[in-house]
Amino acid sequence: MGQERRRLDETELKWPWWVTGDCCGLVCAYVTGILHFFAYYVQMKYVIGPWFGVFSYAGIAYTCIMMLAVISHSLCRFTNPGTVPLYLMAPKPLEQSVQREFVCKRSGVIKPPTSHWCSEAQRVVVKMDHYCPWVNNVVGMFTQKYFLLFLFYTFLCCVFSGFTLGSRAFMCSRRSRHQIPFAGGATLCNPAPLDVILSVINFVEAVLFVLFTGCMGADQFEAISKNTPYIDRLQGKRGKARPLSANLTDVFGEPFSLKWFLPLPPPEQQRQQFNKMCYDTYDHLAECAKAFQKEAEQAVEVDGVPVAANPAAQARRRRNGSATVAGPHSGYAYSKGYTYSNGAN
Repeated sequence: MGQERRRLDETELKWPWWVTGDCCGLVCAYVTGILHFFAYYVQMKYVIGPWFGVFSYAGIAYTCIMMLAVISHSLCRFTNPGTVPLYLMAPKPLEQSVQREFVCKRSGVIKPPTSHWCSEAQRVVVKMDHYCPWVNNVVGMFTQKYFLLFLFYTFLCCVFSGFTLGSRAFMCSRRSRHQIPFAGGATLCNPAPLDVILSVINFVEAVLFVLFTGCMGADQFEAISKNTPYIDRLQGKRGKARPLSANLTDVFGEPFSLKWFLPLPPPEQQRQQFNKMCYDTYDHLAECAKAFQKEAEQAVEVDGVPVAANPAAQARRRRNGSATVAGPHSGYAYSKGYTYSNGAN
């Protein structure tokens, strides 16, 4: 690598990003947007509009929440999740144990801690949590904030819709009904058949997605609080124990502020962290490669043959994990052979 290194975040974030290899994800992402606009139409046409008014406080609040949910969903869908550049290939030669942990066997690029190969995106993603078909993208370093905002604002939209529809049903079930005129001459408590059908669908949608976003939000909270993405948890790995505030700062890319609640581009602090994780891993592998090469050149003879020219001796040496270069990342502990430890350091 040159002395003045390029900004990896700029090369990855400046290009349009769209995962097209998963048909299920494409359909689910479009359905998500359609459901949001369907709920908005029902609320404005049959509930909020005739009850409070489109430009009432309730109408404006619901519009803002819905737009934040849709924008967060769109940005989560079309933002690069934090892929390792394809040109950042691992240096050679490397021991098998090192290569297994820090080099992607499918693409040959480096694998910083918490990064994994995504078969849908066909890339190595830093801080990969999982691939979500509802956003048709990987939840990774640059998209996890958008994903959390999408869950949060969708949850609020569903609570709002369920509350207004439930309040309407409760109010109209009382003996003294309030007659509130619609623009078409109907009343809030004497709905047309289409009104009833769409309102019931909207209520069922609200209940289902309150449960869905609530469960997904709880799962994300567990992953963040334990500083361990979902895939790493499945593999029995565990991140370094840190305060929840520090983990949230990593996810949102900056200390707590109102910006946490807005779907803004990844902040500079998060971009620098992405560059550091990638280059630290590359430098670590370069040191391992240099040490491996040096040991091979200076190795004593085994069975009368130099180790550098003895494949069997090299194999035994790789199994023993003889290299001693320390890992640079404080977020995860490295054990012998450069694997993640099962405990925090």
